[in-house]
Amino acid sequence: MLVELKARFDEANNIRWAKKMKSAGVKIIYSVNALKVHAKLALVKRKHETHSYLGLLATGNLNEGTARFYTDHILLTAHPAMLKETEQLFGFLSKKKKPEKIDAINFEHLLVAQFNLQSRFSGLIDREISNAKNGLPAGITIKLNNLEEEVLINKLYEASNAGVTVNLIVRSICRLVPGVPGQSANICIKRIVDRYLEHGRVFIFHNNGRPEIFMGSADWMNRNIYRRIEVCFPVYHEDLKKQLTDILALQWEDSVQAVWIDDQLRNVPVTTLPGGVRSQEAIYHYLTGTVENLKKTVS
Repeated sequence: MLVELKARFDEANNIRWAKKMKSAGVKIIYSVNALKVHAKLALVKRKHETHSYLGLLATGNLNEGTARFYTDHILLTAHPAMLKETEQLFGFLSKKKKPEKIDAINFEHLLVAQFNLQSRFSGLIDREISNAKNGLPAGITIKLNNLEEEVLINKLYEASNAGVTVNLIVRSICRLVPGVPGQSANICIKRIVDRYLEHGRVFIFHNNGRPEIFMGSADWMNRNIYRRIEVCFPVYHEDLKKQLTDILALQWEDSVQAVWIDDQLRNVPVTTLPGGVRSQEAIYHYLTGTVENLKKTVS
């Protein structure tokens, strides 16, 4: 198990748990100051079974405190290739070296900061740009906490100018300016502040009707992309892809707790008639299967 010692506000707690697990026989790998690990991963290898894994990949921590008021997404998977890459990443972390100090790992499924995360996201945006230029449907929907990194912001501007519809849900820092003619006319941004803190990161690329969906730990910030180990991961199961698409659609329809971010980066209330959509309430009804309540919520 990797224990992150550079965890803001939680260092003492992490050390305490590391000592308990070590005394119980758990192999502990301590992080180093030179490399901040922000990825949310767990890998379980079954005893007496070769290459038999279970993996947990998440957008947020398993923390008994924040679990009470953060919203996150977790994928529990047995996908062999994805988990093999997860094992490779843990192997890299155990060497306690910066990425440029070791041979590159060939990640095909995982998007890992300082390896391939930025280039893969740029490539996914480029595909939407190409589709738009060829007259095909093209769209990008992204939800994250912070949007700051210039390379990916400029790619989104490029996508907008190519005719790609870009919908963003950004809870906190946002350096992208939407709705500017000739720059971001096809980009709309919402911010949702409600009872629970919106903490998940979800990335949906239309891909001409065959959506590719990713979740992960990484905001699009300089620190996340250039100075940390972050992991985003694909969602392959069609039922889970639909569920995530439905959830983001409900969030995009929020007209009670959401605000628009305008071309001056101001919060602008969403004007609506009484009885609008409060997305956190609507998602609760959706996930608990109370369809009739959901219909009432979104009607």
